[in-house]
Amino acid sequence: MRYFVLTAFHISTPLWLALLIGLRWPEKSLGCPPECTCENWEVNCTGKNLRSIPTTIPLPTKKLNLADNNLTCLPQLEISYLNELIYLDCSHNQLNMNYPFSFPDMTQLTYLDLSYNNISYITAYTFRQLNKLLFLNLSGNRSLKEIKDKSFGGNTMLRYLDLSNCGLTYLSGDLVKHLHNLHQVGVNGNPWHCDCDFLEFCAWMKESLYRHAFDSIDRDLLWSKLASMGIDKRLLMLIKILYSNTSYASDVICHKPESLYGLTLFEAENTLHFECLTHLEKNDFIFMTLIAFCIFFGGTLVAGLVGISTVIYYHPVVKMHDDSEDEEQKMI
Repeated sequence: MRYFVLTAFHISTPLWLALLIGLRWPEKSLGCPPECTCENWEVNCTGKNLRSIPTTIPLPTKKLNLADNNLTCLPQLEISYLNELIYLDCSHNQLNMNYPFSFPDMTQLTYLDLSYNNISYITAYTFRQLNKLLFLNLSGNRSLKEIKDKSFGGNTMLRYLDLSNCGLTYLSGDLVKHLHNLHQVGVNGNPWHCDCDFLEFCAWMKESLYRHAFDSIDRDLLWSKLASMGIDKRLLMLIKILYSNTSYASDVICHKPESLYGLTLFEAENTLHFECLTHLEKNDFIFMTLIAFCIFFGGTLVAGLVGISTVIYYHPVVKMHDDSEDEEQKMI
């Protein structure tokens, strides 16, 4: 029976065509949502007024575009099956990502766009399992007012982070200090509160401008590395645009307190150094001089009293000893 089947395939061209079509069928149509388009493992559901993620997305999908819809949540179970996903765009939706939400272990995901949603906070668990993430866009989330410490603790490969045009008033310097591969970070357009706690972030921004500045040769190496990972040319062009448009510290403007309103990050840093760090004025120097003089005078006085007391104590003893020797000589 097995020999008959092989022979039939050998002599029948229609059977071979049917076999080839069958092999291509899963890639082209199997599981492709009716409201989306699927081609070359790319699923495009942009602008389809979706209120939930389609459940028939092909499992081998590498690029998924869900932008410009009405999604309010990302079901963890459904997206956990997309193990081959490299690119995920959920921008311009209504995502709020409840407190216990965390992305599942999507081992291949390198690009994640969550810009212009209703995300209000990021915790240490939100992106912890996305250890291959290179690009993360959280810009435009006006409800995002707090990012917990160690929120990017599992994203050590992160190279691009956009937090611009959110509602952030403060960022800890420890939040991104361990991200040694981070080359670009966008933080402009936030209502920053430039107080003493903001100095640590100022120091990190200043350091990053020098430590993470890289030339065209480094960028070419990065593009070639991304291309080798299977990212197509269109996505690479988008990444290059994002790199070239990232804002720097000169675009970070203070909104509070009123005395620093409108100042850039580095302009406010000089004022904060004077107000927050220990500094001495003329009265302080006079006071410290008086204290030093009092200590010196007190020490001198104590030393003199000790010396006088010592002399008074030892002098009578010596005199009594001399008198006893004179009496012994007279008796002899």
